[in-house]
Amino acid sequence: MILDCHTHLAPPRPEAVVCASPAGFVPAGGQLYSLGIHPWRPEEATEENFGLLARLAGMPEVAAIGEAGVDQLRGGPMYRQMLAFRRQIEISEAAGKPLVVHDVKAHDSVAGLRRDYAPVQPWILHGFRAKPTVAKMMLQASDGFWFSFGEKFNPDALRAVPRERILAETDESALDIRQIIARLSEALGEDLTETIAANSARVFATAHRAADSR
Repeated sequence: MILDCHTHLAPPRPEAVVCASPAGFVPAGGQLYSLGIHPWRPEEATEENFGLLARLAGMPEVAAIGEAGVDQLRGGPMYRQMLAFRRQIEISEAAGKPLVVHDVKAHDSVAGLRRDYAPVQPWILHGFRAKPTVAKMMLQASDGFWFSFGEKFNPDALRAVPRERILAETDESALDIRQIIARLSEALGEDLTETIAANSARVFATAHRAADSR
């Protein structure tokens, strides 16, 4: 059962999808991962690493691609960030696995790429902290966005997202995922544990099928 859709904390994390770089990737047994080239690390956006990522994406331990995306405040030049993001959109679609999206003040760009590519795979907006108006804008732009909330979140934005699109994450938090879910649950006045588990199972269905076939 996946409750934590995105963490940078070291495995073992049986309820989590651990984010890692494709360079030097060695999976721990029984752990699920997302692999990607972060916009903060433009030096990793090489043809060699994109090729490696495309090959590793087929592994059953790899549940998602990313985090990938666009950051207006930090990282490499925008054109390089966009090129890296586009490459990882293509890898996500080719592998049939969801994309974990890093979006910092780039909502229009992310929504525009979702419209342009019309991808089949879900896009997880990780660490979503924006206002409810942004949440509504993303939902109107595409029915393929999912919203992952962490330790710091906007309660009004959480309320604006349909229950079936809510995910949870630790990212780099010292809090346990169940503590974070408890905070989200308190904000909505209902226990979200089963909802988040069911949503995660749907988003990461490809990974579950691959793991079950081993």
